[in-house]
Amino acid sequence: MEGFTIVEMLVTLVLAGLFLVFFLQMFRASSAQQMSLVRQAAANDIAKSNLSKFPRTSTITPAYVCDTNTTVASNTNNLMINPNAAGTVILNNSSANREPSTDSTPNLVQEVRAYSPMGCLTTGSPVKIVSRVTYGFTGQQGEAVYATYVQE
Repeated sequence: MEGFTIVEMLVTLVLAGLFLVFFLQMFRASSAQQMSLVRQAAANDIAKSNLSKFPRTSTITPAYVCDTNTTVASNTNNLMINPNAAGTVILNNSSANREPSTDSTPNLVQEVRAYSPMGCLTTGSPVKIVSRVTYGFTGQQGEAVYATYVQE
């Protein structure tokens, strides 16, 4: 007998189909991973860029003033009084000096907050600045956070 039997052809087609499905799934997973890395890199760049806009304490005034309120719950940025203070927003999505959104970072939210880690007592105390960038869709959100301390 010459040629292939129908069983041999069916087995070959099933194995080829399984291989093709496996290859396509691997390709889709690697593409999704690559897009995730591109989005994270873009968010990192934006967060670092926003942080670099405030090299000294004088660059964050007048938006930032150390909160002297001694009530823990009411203090917004003095970490000596309220260790869980939310901080003072010095840059956000409505700020003129924010970084532009890119196609690789959907639903981009930029925010830079300032805190007084040593309280309001001394002139020239360092200010903690935290730059946070969130991006992505519900269930697939990513975040980049960078922080530094600045003084005059």
